[in-house]
Amino acid sequence: MARPLAELSVAVGVPSQPAWMQVDVQGICEDTRRLKQGELFVAISGHLDEGICFIEQAISRGAVAVVSEEWVDASVPVLVVPSARKALAQLSAAFYGHPTRELFTVGVTGTNGKTTVSHWSADLLGRQETGLLSTVENARIDGSGNTTPSSPTIQRLAREAVDEGLTRLVIEASSAGIAQERVSAIDFDVCVFTNLSPEHTHHHAGLEAYKRAKLKLFESLRPSAWAILNRDDPMCESVIAATSAQILTYGVGFDADVRLENAHPDHRGSQFTVIQTAGERGDMTLAHPGAHNMANALAAISVGLVGGVSLSTLSERLARVDPIPGRTEFFRRRDGLVAVVDFAHNASSLETMLRFLHQTYVRVIVVFGCPGDSEHEKRVAMGKVAGALSDAVVLTSDNPKSEDPRAIVEEIREGTIGSDVPVTIVHDRAQAIGEALSQARAGDVLLVAGKGHETVQLIGKDRIPHSDADVLHRLGFERVT
Repeated sequence: MARPLAELSVAVGVPSQPAWMQVDVQGICEDTRRLKQGELFVAISGHLDEGICFIEQAISRGAVAVVSEEWVDASVPVLVVPSARKALAQLSAAFYGHPTRELFTVGVTGTNGKTTVSHWSADLLGRQETGLLSTVENARIDGSGNTTPSSPTIQRLAREAVDEGLTRLVIEASSAGIAQERVSAIDFDVCVFTNLSPEHTHHHAGLEAYKRAKLKLFESLRPSAWAILNRDDPMCESVIAATSAQILTYGVGFDADVRLENAHPDHRGSQFTVIQTAGERGDMTLAHPGAHNMANALAAISVGLVGGVSLSTLSERLARVDPIPGRTEFFRRRDGLVAVVDFAHNASSLETMLRFLHQTYVRVIVVFGCPGDSEHEKRVAMGKVAGALSDAVVLTSDNPKSEDPRAIVEEIREGTIGSDVPVTIVHDRAQAIGEALSQARAGDVLLVAGKGHETVQLIGKDRIPHSDADVLHRLGFERVT
């Protein structure tokens, strides 16, 4: 695939030059480490480095044109734009022929539940016709593990979905992905808001900036699109005020458009009734336990309804939704001891998991840490939740990155001060899981929280292989299906 630079320049509002018709662009790239001969290089500013510093390197590696926020003297055409990140999204969409215009495209955002709602939305819309980009899927596709991939990756995968005959696409949209314009130039038909709690404030310079990033997704929706919102979350009204899209709310209250009634949860899952405003009812069975999963299911059901799927078909498909790696994933040992691996990586999601497990098990032992280069406040908050709601705590490492893992653990431990719950510190994560098991007795459950589906530990610049599920397998546990 190739497009003339003259055609692409129009996508970013740069007047074309006659000579640019002879410049064939073979791809769009923002990272010189991945740049290939014939591609257009977009000089975005990264976390540590300015993209403009890499222009000469990009040209030496074969870039045929450059996009920058300021003029540079270069041997190839230079397109000057107000926002390089937005231009990256616009150019990527134009290069691949705006594929999301040909798909029923769903975006899912919120603090917790994004991945589950994304996967279940794809299941309920019909997996044979629906593509999926999520934290879990992206790790499998390109190894990045980013919740929301780069703009060129999203648009490439959307084009591949169209070429493969798919008609729908679900995209998990993180606050970082929204703020960094990765989902700009996507033609969303539906966007879902799950909930909001303090998270990623380190990256967004505060909670208000984090909220604005979430709202930005809904502000960009066209009037014919749909905003599917959690009526039970306090931010629902703010999203309604921010968007011109059609509104569909879900929740347990009578003022929700799609509401849940007659819930019968147990440790294996739940049965409940979904009622629409018009009065249509559907009985649902969900083989995934927890009130949080009923809320996730309700969001996915709402996506299916907007997508034209009947309640009866949604009921059939919901009963068969696949388990998601690292999301409330149960394991059992021959002696009956149960362990759960979950991605709970903030105070609200950890609280949800601990309260859920206490409904069934005598004691809950939790193993967790906090990532480095991230919010310090979250560490104390998670420590407080663990100290208040668990029966034993084992603190360990979780992607410390450039920080000292011992310092991170000490910050978490501060949150447990005042609690009489015993706290053990074991920095090696695999050994920490073993230590927690040594404290367990009949009727207990072990919650291994924070990493979920992840298969590496990020320590300094190294990616050390590690999987919580694999550790449990080595310790004699089998996944419960």
